Amino acid sequence: MLLKLIAGLNDRDNRFEAAKNLAGYFGCSYLFVFIIDQEIGVLLPAPGFPQTLPDGCAWQSFINNCPNDGCYSGSLPFPEKQMVLPAIGISGPENSIIILLGGNPSAGEVAPLKTISPILISLFTQESIHSAVKTKVAFAEKTVAKAEKLASTIDVMRTHLKDALIQKEKDKKAIEDLMEKKDEFMNVASHELKTPITTLKAYLQVLQKMVPATALSSAGDFINKANKQIKKLTDLVDDLLDVNKIQAGRMVYQFSDINLVTLIEEIVEQTQMTTLTHRIVLQNNSSVIISGERNRLEQVLGNFLSNAIKYSPNASEVVVKSELTNKEVKVSVRDFGIGIPLDEQEHIFDRFYRVNESSRKFSGLGLGLFISAEIIKKHGGTIGVESNGAGSEFYFTMPLVKVVD
Repeated sequence: MLLKLIAGLNDRDNRFEAAKNLAGYFGCSYLFVFIIDQEIGVLLPAPGFPQTLPDGCAWQSFINNCPNDGCYSGSLPFPEKQMVLPAIGISGPENSIIILLGGNPSAGEVAPLKTISPILISLFTQESIHSAVKTKVAFAEKTVAKAEKLASTIDVMRTHLKDALIQKEKDKKAIEDLMEKKDEFMNVASHELKTPITTLKAYLQVLQKMVPATALSSAGDFINKANKQIKKLTDLVDDLLDVNKIQAGRMVYQFSDINLVTLIEEIVEQTQMTTLTHRIVLQNNSSVIISGERNRLEQVLGNFLSNAIKYSPNASEVVVKSELTNKEVKVSVRDFGIGIPLDEQEHIFDRFYRVNESSRKFSGLGLGLFISAEIIKKHGGTIGVESNGAGSEFYFTMPLVKVVD
C-alpha cells in the first residue's frame, strides 16, 4: 500500500493530490517536500508542489527550526493564512525537509516516512536537476538562435556598410575629379581672358588719345564707361586666379612691417576717389605696426569698402575704424545697407556663396570674401561679420607688432 502511494508521486501533474493521499496514510491532511533548488541553492517546494504559500515568513521560520536530523513540531497556515494546522517537520538527506500538515501522528507512525525519505528526495532532486538542465539547454538554444540572428543581421549590415563606403569613395572621387576639372577650367579660362582684356585696355587708351578734344566730352564718356567695365572684368579674373592659387597652395606672401594708419588712409583715399555716392568716414584710426603683405591687406580692406558701397545703395556713408583689443588690432567697415540674415552669416565667407537677397540685385561671383578670409587666416588673424538687418559690419583682426607713439 505505502509503495503504491509513493509511486503516485511520479506523476508531476497530479503530484500534490498523490502527496495528500500519502499524508492520509499517516493520518494527516497534506504533505510537502522541500529540496535545495539547483539554480539558487535555497530550500523551495519540490516540483509539482504549490510554489506560493500563505505567510511565507511563518513557513521560513518553521523550516529554519527543523533540526538537521530529527523532527520538529509546530503549526503552519494552509491553505489560507487564517487556517492554522498542526505541522511536523522531518529532516531528510541533502538538507531536504518533509512537512506533514493536519493530524497529530506519533513518532512511531511517521518513522516509515523517515525511512523512505531518501527515495523521495532522490526522485525530486533528479527531477529538479533534469528540469534545471532542460531550462539551461532551452536558454542556450534561445541564446544561440539570437546570436545566429544577430550574426546574420551584422553580416547584412556589414555588406550594406561596405557597399555604402564603396559608393561614398566613388562619389568622393567623382566630386574631387569634378572640382579638379572645374579648377583647371577656371585657371585656363582666367589666363586666357587676361590677354584680350589687356589688349582692350590698350585699345581704349589709344582711342582716348585719338579722339579730338572737341569730341572728347561725348566720346570720352563712353570710353570711361568702357574702362569701368574693363576694370570690373579685370577684378573678376584676378579673383578667379587668386582662388586657384589658394586651392593649389601657391599663394605667396612677402611679409614686412606695415604702419596700419598709413595703409587704411591710403585705401580710404583711393576708394573715395572712385565713388560719388558715399562719404567714407574714418574713425579712431589706431596707430600701430603689424606684420603682413601690404598688397594683400589692401585687397581685403578694398573688398570690404567696395562691398559696403555696393550693398548700401540707399545710404550715403560708410564708416571705417580700427581699435586695439588686448594684443590685437581690429579693423572694421560698417555700411548702412540691406544687412545679412542671421542664418546666412556663417556661410558668407564660403567660396562662391551669395546671399539670396543680394544675388538677385547685385552682380558678383561671391569670391571676394572667400579670398579675404584666406588672406587674413594666413596672417594669423580672424575675420567675421555682424549684421542686425540695418546694415553690416565686416571686420578682421591682426596680431600687433608694436604700438606707435
